[in-house]
Amino acid sequence: MQLNLNISGYEGPLDLLLDLSKKQKVDIKKISILELANQYLSFIDKNINQIKLSADYLVMASLLAYLKSKLLLPEDEKEETENIEEDLTQRLIHYDAIKQLAKKIFNLPQDGKDFHSVNIKNEYVISSKIVPKISLHDIILKYSEIYKKKNTIKILSDETDLFSMEDGIRWLGRLFEKSEKDWFFLFNFLPNVTVSDNKKKSAIISLLLASLNKVSQGKLLMNQKDHYDKIMIKVKE
Repeated sequence: MQLNLNISGYEGPLDLLLDLSKKQKVDIKKISILELANQYLSFIDKNINQIKLSADYLVMASLLAYLKSKLLLPEDEKEETENIEEDLTQRLIHYDAIKQLAKKIFNLPQDGKDFHSVNIKNEYVISSKIVPKISLHDIILKYSEIYKKKNTIKILSDETDLFSMEDGIRWLGRLFEKSEKDWFFLFNFLPNVTVSDNKKKSAIISLLLASLNKVSQGKLLMNQKDHYDKIMIKVKE
């Protein structure tokens, strides 16, 4: 398939993957991961010089290259790819839902454009709230996107010196060792990191990914009462 795409039109690797998946013109739950991997890797190969802050794109490319190599194996050797395929599909579904929600919110009537506010007495003020049907996981994903847009800088870092999700799972092990099954502040399980800001951010991301992984496995409960409140976790009994 000939790809004529411009990297400047995408917000990140998930945005690119979502666009490529929709070109298959099938339900996103039934997309061909192998075909998607081929298209993504072809895109990266053709646009490598255009990519700014290419780490995110290249990390996704390495994952898809690995997945592609496994998908080409005989059927009886593909078992370990099932979870990766399912996780990638779910991430695309969540990202698509967030984009659709953002579009709906953007299209809501705006004060000063679609209507004009009128000063009236407080006792007659009617308050209404729009509460979208969205999970804590989706909120965290959207928050990370907004944070990334506002704090994007070019950096060169040694990836071998950063923490992984496995590190986060190891830190969470202290929670499962506790005898009392109560709610705990998620970031109380962070290690003491004083090396650099990048190292600290890596630790936070690793712990957050590890906790979401445990939630998806049904081993952990996660709760946040309001935006920017503390994220609390508890072992699921």
